[in-house]
Amino acid sequence: MQWLENRLIRSCENRVGTKLEYVRDILRSSRAAFWKFSLFMPLSGHRKHASAESLGVARIAAVKAEDCGPCLQINVDFALHEGVAPEIVEKAVFAPEALSSDFALIYRFATAVAANTDDIELLRAALSDRLAPRAMTELAIAIASARVYPALKRGMGHSKSCAAVNIDLAMAA
Repeated sequence: MQWLENRLIRSCENRVGTKLEYVRDILRSSRAAFWKFSLFMPLSGHRKHASAESLGVARIAAVKAEDCGPCLQINVDFALHEGVAPEIVEKAVFAPEALSSDFALIYRFATAVAANTDDIELLRAALSDRLAPRAMTELAIAIASARVYPALKRGMGHSKSCAAVNIDLAMAA
């Protein structure tokens, strides 16, 4: 069992490109918690109805509200790997005001949800006019799940200071 658990962690580390010591700490603390967390992880990558671009922008906006280090880099890399154009990723990270109107609305909505601002319902209503209900559900899942990782890492003492974000064009599909 230990071999399988360590293999799962190494596989995730290879996929995200960074060490996941906080996941190893979860395993050391509680095998049951580790397995429950491993069931949560696929939820954060779920996408069937929403576009990769929409979810990529939403995840980047949500995680920027929580983190400016490794979790942001992981979401940037995931967006590129999912085929989101590097220009969209770059704007979401460095210049969200330059995003197209649809992606800017998604960015503002994700930021509002992450910060629990008063304009959430107005932004949600505007987005729901443009996106199908299934896509809106996936957007909400992406926003909520993107925030879990930095919060968990902070709570466990695994936060790292801000780091420069690298947009690796080789990761773009």
